[in-house]
Amino acid sequence: MGIVFSGNAAIGRRLHILTAAFIVLIAILAPTANADEARLAIQGNIKSEKGAIYFSPGDMAASSPTKIVTSSPWTTGKTTFRGVLLRDILKSVEAEGTILKLSAVDGYTVKIPFSDAEEYDVIIAYKMNGEWLDPDIYAPFWIIYPYDSDKNLAQEKYYGRSIWQLTKLVVE
Repeated sequence: MGIVFSGNAAIGRRLHILTAAFIVLIAILAPTANADEARLAIQGNIKSEKGAIYFSPGDMAASSPTKIVTSSPWTTGKTTFRGVLLRDILKSVEAEGTILKLSAVDGYTVKIPFSDAEEYDVIIAYKMNGEWLDPDIYAPFWIIYPYDSDKNLAQEKYYGRSIWQLTKLVVE
């Protein structure tokens, strides 16, 4: 099924070409915007010649995954989270600091002591119960503490640090 233009054939061809060009432009730009949103930018006191290092969920999945099975205030029963240890990511970018400032897609920000990454098996999760995090709720990443493994972690202080839709981490 094609588009039928009445009138001047030259105008019809130009409109057809412009329409096709517009569709191609949308197809090129749309995945780029989504790909940028689905990455974690790590900045601040890290070793990077370009100022930031980016990780996609696929990058995280290709590294050494860690699994945490825990309950949480946002899930029902025990939930299995898969991700990468926060300490391993910080080590990979040669991060040095005392505070991690994390930001979500909507601009929500939390601060986590750098020491949490060293003391606890905190992960940057990209999967929950075997499925990629839902892009409308938690994706691309979610900070998860092993709440059930240490009763001290099952409190508001650590729940408040469990930011989802994580897209930016600044090492201060």
